[in-house]
Amino acid sequence: MKNNPFLTVILLFCIQVLLVKYLDYTDFGMGEGVSLAFMCFFIPTVSVVLNLFLGESRYKKAFRYFTFFIVIISLLAFVALSYLGALGRAYQH
Repeated sequence: MKNNPFLTVILLFCIQVLLVKYLDYTDFGMGEGVSLAFMCFFIPTVSVVLNLFLGESRYKKAFRYFTFFIVIISLLAFVALSYLGALGRAYQH
């Protein structure tokens, strides 16, 4: 896993999707904002940590660009999903 960080991030994404489905199935009382933040920022956080501790690897430069891409996409997704969630709650009232 340490030799190929892309594989680690893909596996973590699959684990995150399964965890969110399981928490939804068990009706775990995590707040809506906390759930959205967890879904949007778990993978970028792990990616940044992996990037810091990667050391010398042939994937270091490509993974650094991939990490920047994931962080930017997660910020945009969080803003868009927060806006759409607030818009949906406004239409409910």
